[in-house]
Amino acid sequence: MHRWAARAGWLGMVCALFAVPCLADTVILDNGDRLTGTIARLENGKLVINTKYAGDIKIDLGQIRNLQTDGTMTVVLGNEQRLYGKLSGDGAEITVQPVDQSAPKQESTGKVSDILPGVVTGREWRKSGHINIGWADTSGNTDTSRGHGDAEMIAQQGKNRYTAGLVINYATDRGVTNESNGLAYGKYDRFLSPKWYAYANGTFEHDKFRDIRLRTTVGVGSGYQWIASSRTNLALEGGIDYVSTDFYVAPNDQFPAMRLAVKFDHYLLPDKLQFFHKSEGYVSLESVKKSFARTQTGLRMPISGSLMATTEYDVAWDGDPQPGRVSTDRTFLFTLGYKW
Repeated sequence: MHRWAARAGWLGMVCALFAVPCLADTVILDNGDRLTGTIARLENGKLVINTKYAGDIKIDLGQIRNLQTDGTMTVVLGNEQRLYGKLSGDGAEITVQPVDQSAPKQESTGKVSDILPGVVTGREWRKSGHINIGWADTSGNTDTSRGHGDAEMIAQQGKNRYTAGLVINYATDRGVTNESNGLAYGKYDRFLSPKWYAYANGTFEHDKFRDIRLRTTVGVGSGYQWIASSRTNLALEGGIDYVSTDFYVAPNDQFPAMRLAVKFDHYLLPDKLQFFHKSEGYVSLESVKKSFARTQTGLRMPISGSLMATTEYDVAWDGDPQPGRVSTDRTFLFTLGYKW
């Protein structure tokens, strides 16, 4: 009895080993090529399938003769309706076999905005962020220290996206502080369509050596997510803010301003080298001379797993600097950090 049980167990393991490779989504192209892997998403009219032999492959829907999924998928329609089940069909029409085994549903691919593996209700939280730290200390003929830290957290659920971040810089020269500044920011985005969104934002900035005890901005506006993919992201924003500055020496100041912002990142080498740029400008509606802006530009390089190294060049510009101060501060940074 035990011998038969052992044989049955070994037979089950062998069958499982041979069955696992068959568990894959299949796409057949018009030219007869056959691709197997896991369908990851629909991106700009292209079906992205992840393969073990070539990574992500993007296929024009119009070139697909037949597709079959092995597991349950989520089909998102343009009106935000979601269908769940196994898929079959071609580049023009998709058939969804619901998980409850009810009657199959057919949809034109022109009505489909996304295809995702598993059951994705749209109410799941998606979180990402990073923490970076940099430090330099020199002693001997020179005696300087410099520290930098920045962190950002982004959380999205359905049409709602929340962003919060903090940047701190501090430096001394022979025991005398010659840099002390910080920036905290928060933002809420509400997507009105897959690309358009409305936002509300606020920033809190301190910079002792620019005579800024506290500069606060609060505003609203709209943004357009021009590109959103695993390799490239580009968003443009514009709105109206109210700026209030508490100076150490100069009289306090308040004025309305037009906010213009760009956020861009792109993997120059997939998963190995990422270029990023973020700029934010405030054009005073009271006097253009009071305008100011800040930018961050750099490269991120994964080291191991979620650990990464970053080289970054930051610029802070004031159109109307306080007496004895220059209009532009430039900072070059090298930091180590963690990204998730």
